Amino acid sequence: MLKSADRLIVQADAPLMDALAALERSEVKTLFVVDDAGKLVGACTDGDIRRAMLRGGGMTDAIEGVMNRTPVRLEEGFNPGDAAELLRKHDVMVLPVVGADGGVKGIVTADAVSDDGTTNTPVVLMAGGLGQRLRPLTETCPKPLLPLGDKPILGHIIDGFVAQGFRRFYISVNYLGHMIEQYFGTGQDRGIEISYLREEKRLGTAGALHLLPQNMDYPFIVMNGDVITQIDFRALLRNHEEAGAAATMCVREHLTSIPFGVVRFGGSTYQYTDEKPTLKHHINAGIYCISKEARNGIPENKFYDMPSLFDDLHKQDHLCSVHVIHDAWFDIGSPGEYEIAKQRFRES
Repeated sequence: MLKSADRLIVQADAPLMDALAALERSEVKTLFVVDDAGKLVGACTDGDIRRAMLRGGGMTDAIEGVMNRTPVRLEEGFNPGDAAELLRKHDVMVLPVVGADGGVKGIVTADAVSDDGTTNTPVVLMAGGLGQRLRPLTETCPKPLLPLGDKPILGHIIDGFVAQGFRRFYISVNYLGHMIEQYFGTGQDRGIEISYLREEKRLGTAGALHLLPQNMDYPFIVMNGDVITQIDFRALLRNHEEAGAAATMCVREHLTSIPFGVVRFGGSTYQYTDEKPTLKHHINAGIYCISKEARNGIPENKFYDMPSLFDDLHKQDHLCSVHVIHDAWFDIGSPGEYEIAKQRFRES
């Protein structure tokens, strides 16, 4: 929902000629004016400039002389419902989002938020895997439809997104995909929109994204269809857009306990023994945020996984970021993990 404001920001001492040129390039026809410290001090539209011209102003006059010095704004961490209310109340198409330092962190436009707090950001759920490690359970049932309490795994995933205001979903299907389509349908009965990406062959966690419509909204979220989590997806979107990343990968700390004494030495010289250490790693959490330049790099009709996409983007000097998650998260990939997940839902 949060979009970049880079092309909409001008310095207070910029001449009106430069402001008009920037407005010509802007889709929202509003500029946000900042001081030398980068703090928001005003807003300006083409109407403000026209009125200044009618009063006898010149094209070399500074924009600070014509700007609105009390622009309506949102604070970081805003509630989507508040954004919708402000947009409607003040009859504007765009609002700046301001951080604690007073700087403009992004913008929210009227077409990206609705009155009920929902967002137009698409969510792509990868549900085409074979679930081989969960056989024989997955011989007649795709893994995303395995039950957890009163609903299937994928049902919990979708409900988690819906609770945070997401309503547009694409589900990638392959193995027993017709069962997933029959279960969820179009989503109309849930008040959401569900479309399907039908893989004629398995395309991997990134390859299926090539099947998305060409007129996709960006950025969008991608998540594996066997991950249960309570992360704040809106925070992921904000961090992705503030970083200006082509792609963002969610990572989570994972601990590995070594049941032996680990000997440290140099050459043939003993140094010390690290007794039964616990090693910390950050692992791929199977949740991503993707911008247009990343989607454009995905090959057509080829098996292609997310790590390959990130590696290729990095080699091509595209910025890729990570989003560390600390919230509840678990992957249902093995019989043991599935039993743990079922136990958690029985206890909740």
